[in-house]
Amino acid sequence: MSYLKTLFSVLLCICILSCASSKDPNKSDQETALSKEGQKTQTLGSSSDKTKKTDPIYEEYKPTVLDPKDIIPPMKSIKNLDKMIESYHLGQDLTPEQVNENKRLKQRIIRGTFDIKELCRLSLGKHWHEISKKQQKHFVGLMTTLLETKAIFSKEQLKGSNKYYTLRYKKEVFDDPEKKKATVYTNMNIPKEKMTLDITYKMLLTPYGWKIFDIIVDDASLLTNYKSQFHRIIIKDNYKELIARMEKKLKEIQGTPENKSATNSKQ
Repeated sequence: MSYLKTLFSVLLCICILSCASSKDPNKSDQETALSKEGQKTQTLGSSSDKTKKTDPIYEEYKPTVLDPKDIIPPMKSIKNLDKMIESYHLGQDLTPEQVNENKRLKQRIIRGTFDIKELCRLSLGKHWHEISKKQQKHFVGLMTTLLETKAIFSKEQLKGSNKYYTLRYKKEVFDDPEKKKATVYTNMNIPKEKMTLDITYKMLLTPYGWKIFDIIVDDASLLTNYKSQFHRIIIKDNYKELIARMEKKLKEIQGTPENKSATNSKQ
């Protein structure tokens, strides 16, 4: 289902297993510009701090701890996510400022809306406790950088200014008596295809607000998908091989032929 594949790219699904480089003729100039910007952004956990010193536009997003009374409900958090995506700039002739705004917006969404550490912990399952805290930190940083570099929003898939889908927010349900876990139920209606997809967000209450750690599209879980990929690689090879593949994937995304060409043409 093409829409399901597109939606999963919106929901940060990266094919870690596929490591072969390939040029995508459909890749937009916007993605190319963002990938170029991604090369300037340091990989989380790196000791290098040159990016922040040499790029005056770069501003790393860091979530702030909220006063409990300022934490908005789970469903409103999802609505805010959709609003942020709506503010994303589209087009092939974006200004450097707009490109950087898009980069910062992706960073804010990845770090501010998703609980990447929880997603990593659950995705690795029993393997999470088999690695050191230093390795855990590196894994979360690598995953964050991959997602910030690769993630494509639904709005980026649109042709023209009209939406090809509508969203309906159905309900939110707390999954525990302490109200620290919640599920938000929504669906996406695609009129042209006469199709409706159920989209479920699994969320966790953190000091920074409600954060997403899993998204289920119909019966397909983002978390389950990652867990299957990671476990298969670790069992067949080892944890180091998983990291090697993820790092190779990141280099491919940041160093594709079209990205290098765009970089050279502007030097």
